[in-house]
Amino acid sequence: MHKGETNLGGFMCFSWKDFVAGNQSEDDKINLGLHEFGHALRFNGINGDDTDYFFEHYFKRWLACAAREFSRMRKGHSSILRKYGSVNINEFFSVVIETFFEKPLEFKTKLPELYNHTSIILNQTFLDDGSVELNCRERLMQQNKSVFNNVVNDALSYSLKDNGHVIAAVLFFVIGLISLSGEGYKYPPAYILFTIAGMFWMYFEKKFTRFEFIKNGFTVSKGFLLLKGVQAKTLPLPNMISFYANCVKEYSESGAFEKEMAYISIMYYDQGDFYEEEMTCLISRPQFDTLCDELIDNYIHVFIKK
Repeated sequence: MHKGETNLGGFMCFSWKDFVAGNQSEDDKINLGLHEFGHALRFNGINGDDTDYFFEHYFKRWLACAAREFSRMRKGHSSILRKYGSVNINEFFSVVIETFFEKPLEFKTKLPELYNHTSIILNQTFLDDGSVELNCRERLMQQNKSVFNNVVNDALSYSLKDNGHVIAAVLFFVIGLISLSGEGYKYPPAYILFTIAGMFWMYFEKKFTRFEFIKNGFTVSKGFLLLKGVQAKTLPLPNMISFYANCVKEYSESGAFEKEMAYISIMYYDQGDFYEEEMTCLISRPQFDTLCDELIDNYIHVFIKK
């Protein structure tokens, strides 16, 4: 009555008869062992336990791609994936794992994008002759061609309004100037205030990040003024993992709309590590919507809170 179970408490059980049967039939896309260990791989990260570093971070990108086929199956469309995958996204992932190992070439032909992202997250792929290539995710990510079809660079204008370090730097600098004007240029506390202001400003410079989107990639650069462009790198679009934005509209005292702010968090991958950058921006709604649509079209995980 109970074929298999994997839960967040770390418990797994199998009907051994069904476990063995799944391994004996290698191409029916039903394999209890693969299915339940797929759950274990996913649940381990959800539960907060140690898990594969790459899997934990790249799963958002996989999810952005998987959402399309999952949505189609939920609407009753046919798929090479078995129907049980439409129950929820966790069952969908395990069904994908079963299909990946039992019908890889069919999967690769029918759902190439989902197959590619599954290969990347598992760090293995099946070649056209059926042989397995391991440790291939870097190569597959480089081969994954993504491109913007519309210009999106006007979507974000960087704002310093709510940056506490900028406010502190300006405040200490102004107090220092007032001290100098009142006590003279030999007044030591004024220079201490200038030093504190400089420390706040340099911290802000090191943390400030700009993203510029180009046709097939994006540029990440650090520094606002003094350090602008000192650290800059251009990466292909497949290296972007997720784009989160909390959008807030601001109104005047009369109730008239003035501007829309977005508190943005972007995660990307570079040379074996994942990086997450935060920024505060003014957004132009039409261009911002275009940017989000382009990211979604390229299977990047997008979440917008309004």
